[in-house]
Amino acid sequence: MIITFIINFLILLITSSPTVCTGDSGELITASKTLGIGHPPGYPLYVLLGKIFSIFIPFGNIAYRVNCMSVFFGALSCGIIYLIIKELLLSDNSAVKNSHIFIWFCSFATAFSLAFSHNFWSQCVQTKGGIYTLNAFFMTIIIYSLIADKNILLIIFLCGIGLGNHHTLSLYFPGIFLYLILIKKISFSFKKINYYLLFFVIGFSVYLYLFLRSQQHPVDNWDNPGVFENFLRVVFRIGYGGVMHIEEKGGYLLRPFSLFLQQIWEYIRNVYNSSTIIGFFIGIFGLMYSYKRNRKIFWCLLMIFIFSGPFFMFLANKPVNEDTRDLLEPFHIPSIIIFSIWIGLALSYITKKVKWTPLFITIFLVFLFSSNFQKNNLRYNFFPYDLGKNILKTVPDNSMIFLDKADESVFILAYMKLALKNRPAVDVYDCNASAFPNIYGDRYYWIKGRDRTMVRLPIERKMIQENNKNVYYLSENPNYFNDMKFSKIGLLNVLGRKMPNYNFSDIYALRENRFRYRDTVLAYSYHLTLANYYIETNQKSLVKTEFENMKILSKENISADIAYLYYNNGLFDEAIEEYKLAIVKEPQKIEYYNNLGTILNKQKRFKDAILVYLKAIEISPYYVDAHYNLAVTYWESGNWTGVINEFEKVLQIDPKRTDVIKFIETAKLKL
Repeated sequence: MIITFIINFLILLITSSPTVCTGDSGELITASKTLGIGHPPGYPLYVLLGKIFSIFIPFGNIAYRVNCMSVFFGALSCGIIYLIIKELLLSDNSAVKNSHIFIWFCSFATAFSLAFSHNFWSQCVQTKGGIYTLNAFFMTIIIYSLIADKNILLIIFLCGIGLGNHHTLSLYFPGIFLYLILIKKISFSFKKINYYLLFFVIGFSVYLYLFLRSQQHPVDNWDNPGVFENFLRVVFRIGYGGVMHIEEKGGYLLRPFSLFLQQIWEYIRNVYNSSTIIGFFIGIFGLMYSYKRNRKIFWCLLMIFIFSGPFFMFLANKPVNEDTRDLLEPFHIPSIIIFSIWIGLALSYITKKVKWTPLFITIFLVFLFSSNFQKNNLRYNFFPYDLGKNILKTVPDNSMIFLDKADESVFILAYMKLALKNRPAVDVYDCNASAFPNIYGDRYYWIKGRDRTMVRLPIERKMIQENNKNVYYLSENPNYFNDMKFSKIGLLNVLGRKMPNYNFSDIYALRENRFRYRDTVLAYSYHLTLANYYIETNQKSLVKTEFENMKILSKENISADIAYLYYNNGLFDEAIEEYKLAIVKEPQKIEYYNNLGTILNKQKRFKDAILVYLKAIEISPYYVDAHYNLAVTYWESGNWTGVINEFEKVLQIDPKRTDVIKFIETAKLKL
């Protein structure tokens, strides 16, 4: 087991990210470094362990030390899988009990089949992956404790403290409970139930860290759980996607049957891709062999597999696309762990029956390693770190930056400002009050949408007026205040300062070596933002350079994004040409026709706009925006009959659009 752990630890460490990653990485590193409160459910166990690793790892930056925790628990989980297979083989009467080499080889191979699987490896080498490798550790140590007949109170304690890391551990409880009933045959007297509850609560009490630490006002204090009501909101993720990322709206069960089939197929595809074609079919054989070998253990493992995999996918009820595929990837790890156990059982059977099996298994592991190495080698991924540095490079000292963008950039800057303490003369504020100290009031987290904007803008206005500092916004559209004019400057927007035109490739440094999906999305946004700046400052050659960078990063139809940039900057002719290119690539995309019609209408090219809107309606007769905009074009061109017809269709399609009634009445008066 120790050898297995050490080898896996070294391999995973070599491929681990050297610094902050995308996703929640920056926030979790900051929370670990400062003993703060992570995003709901707060991740108290992760934060406490992250603090230990940040102190006692004797090398590397803070991010790398916390990343080592992901590596450590990933390698430790592989070591425990080794023990699980060893225990299962030793308990098998048909096994060659005296063949230590046989047992060692099968256990060793199983551990590496888990370590080299894509989903598992991908989480071992990044910061947030530590949540999922720690979850894997609890899952494997609980399964091993069950199989090795350890004390039930220990198992229950592990269940309690494991929930202090991630709620999805509760999905394994039905399988664990079944094992205790079928195999251990535990009794449930009143006295024993009290003991079980006591040890579970002792473990679960790790969440008290959130309540106690929040009252010390750490810099990273998400939703202030030092107040009891807020404490419950954080622990149970109220207002933050619900327990286990399950959607709060729309119910758990309602969906088209076609979507249900897509979700199940996506789950199967993920297990297949993670294990490769060879590992997938070995695992399927192991599943069947497990049933024949020991049906009680089979049903327990299958229940954990189903509840942590297909059942979770069913509850989460996410659409199938690249965004959700990336989001749900780490949640497949429990299924991959059970699948690796089945792979190990299959290997034990094949090894006994086929002479050349060790050679075949070696080839399989080499194939698995080579298939997933490039995808999971983050050794040279400095892109998120460089992005944060470039944002801070944009501003001089005596500046304030308001961050009104997605979590990615905010969390990276939280790491650089709060953990590394870079640029002390620059004040940074998070408009969502997540990773940075909250300046908007305790109940700000509870407010959503426009109501949140109504709360924050007066506070920001007051800060801007009372501080004699340069003001910058990281935002798509910072023009919140009618009396304040912002202009673009690199990745940011600056208030009231006319800046020279810069070539930011001379100022920024960006190492774009290898990208995962989240990195690619963020890199695409990076180049899109710079292209927008170069368009505004009329630096045409640099605009083309950024467009080429975007084409390299995206397989999607980027002409629509380019068209929108031109439109926002008042370059209507260029926007029209790009929308035409976008339509050639995706002729059924009705939004492109609608946007093109809007621009043509602004140019008073009413006949062209009408033809474009009619094309959108031909593709999708119930596309209400096209009917509405066509009515507007008819209005501006004086076709009052057309106005009435189209607004009436708007009302038929969407009866809630009662605002068009007054337009219909006015148009009738014009006839």
